[in-house]
Amino acid sequence: MTTDLTPAPAGSGAAAAGAKPARDADSQRVDATAVAWALVAILGLAGFVAMTVLTFNHFVWPFDQPLLAQARQWAGDGTIWRVISESANIPLIVIGVGLVVVLFVKGHRREAVVAALVLIAVTAGSEGVKQLVARPRPEGTDPNIPGVVYSYPSGHVLEALTIFGIIVIELARANAPRILIAVLSIFVVVDALLVGLARVALNAHYPSDALASLLAGAGVLGVYVLLTRRRDPDPHDAADAADRTATSSPASP
Repeated sequence: MTTDLTPAPAGSGAAAAGAKPARDADSQRVDATAVAWALVAILGLAGFVAMTVLTFNHFVWPFDQPLLAQARQWAGDGTIWRVISESANIPLIVIGVGLVVVLFVKGHRREAVVAALVLIAVTAGSEGVKQLVARPRPEGTDPNIPGVVYSYPSGHVLEALTIFGIIVIELARANAPRILIAVLSIFVVVDALLVGLARVALNAHYPSDALASLLAGAGVLGVYVLLTRRRDPDPHDAADAADRTATSSPASP
């Protein structure tokens, strides 16, 4: 039996040495992203819980009345604000259901299940908190507003931020162009703010209701990202495993 003394290809050791630092850098970026989203989840949900406790105990938010009065001056006949407000109602439900279906069809079943559960929890949780806090809507509210008669928090804002936020997250995971992700991220924030402003201008919510929903929505997005993190196999790890297998196999005769 002869021993294969063929030297390893030139530079193979250097390539392996270079792959490890690159792999370590990728791992550090992933860890930093996870930490950032964990902070978003913790701060967002903690802020929402704190505001809920204070509102439940009848804390008077000092910015509510001044901002409410200012928004009423912008209301006009309310047509534009009603259009913006209604965009976060039935159309948003259709978009949310479509999001879950698309994720499931594309094979991202875990994301589809988590997204469905998140949307159910957001909708039911919002209505549950309304009943718990039992904060009356601002004076002069249209008595024909459907749903519960309570104000805190704003379900429209919470659902708009959550649904559109998940869509942007999934597009980023699908390696959509960065400029598109940046534009859509700005759109999500602006849309949530406009929906909140519309609800205040229509006298359906206090500004603090919208602010609490923004915090809750950010926290929910952080939780969604952490629950649906994709752990794809690292091609460098596969190459290392192949090298170890080749090294440990018996020498060819």
